[in-house]
Amino acid sequence: MTQEILFDRDLLRQNKARAKKHFHQHNFLHHEIANRIVENVSFLNRQFSSILEIGASDSYLSELFLQGPAQAGEVVALGEFTPRLHQGVFYEFFDDAEILPAQPQNYDLIVSNLNFHFINQVPQFLLQVKELLKPSGIFIASFFGEENLSELAHVLHVTENEIYGGVSPRMSPTIDVKTAAHLLQKAGFRDPTSEFSKIEVDYSDPMTLFKDLKNMGQSNVLTKRSRRFMTKNFLNKIAQNYRQMYPNAEGGVRATFEIVTVTGWK
Repeated sequence: MTQEILFDRDLLRQNKARAKKHFHQHNFLHHEIANRIVENVSFLNRQFSSILEIGASDSYLSELFLQGPAQAGEVVALGEFTPRLHQGVFYEFFDDAEILPAQPQNYDLIVSNLNFHFINQVPQFLLQVKELLKPSGIFIASFFGEENLSELAHVLHVTENEIYGGVSPRMSPTIDVKTAAHLLQKAGFRDPTSEFSKIEVDYSDPMTLFKDLKNMGQSNVLTKRSRRFMTKNFLNKIAQNYRQMYPNAEGGVRATFEIVTVTGWK
């Protein structure tokens, strides 16, 4: 049986390419999680000769590894970059992070920051990652959890029902904490762990949240997404409902990001 393709990876690449120009103004979440990943790695008290970052949106995480306690000898970042060397990080243009380069047992540590939730064939992807790791190498991935942006999900459901009399897929299905650890174990990783955290962000208005998501490259890329054009009336109604349903104390709105981080050893 062929596994259903949930995500339109071509559209994802287009979204990320468009977002790249303004990503530096909307990268706060990626950088916050990057800081947490590096902090967790520092507790391992281990030196890494070669690190791979999959789906890098900028140089922040890779350069943290070079500068921080991981004492990385080399960092390779896969993303939509022009191949170059910058501050010790090797950037490699890579068309699709679902299909990794064939470099078996090449890395001590492989990380993926807020990309894992867009992978279609997760078991196959994990096998590729494990093949790239040296013996006792480590894989760490962060991604959005099942309760991510629960406020927005609720508002979209209510608003679409109100205007169109039905709902369409607008929020990506995600992997829960227990399933994530199980998938790593099934792929052959030992001692898999998973944890989740919630980051609540206050926005002056819902449109600012939407702009953040767009310029993070986190727009809807579901293959079964609605092709209906998002009218100004629909967008304004979403914003109106959001303000009414999830106000914060400052007169804006709140949004809760749920982040899952998984770790496994080869």
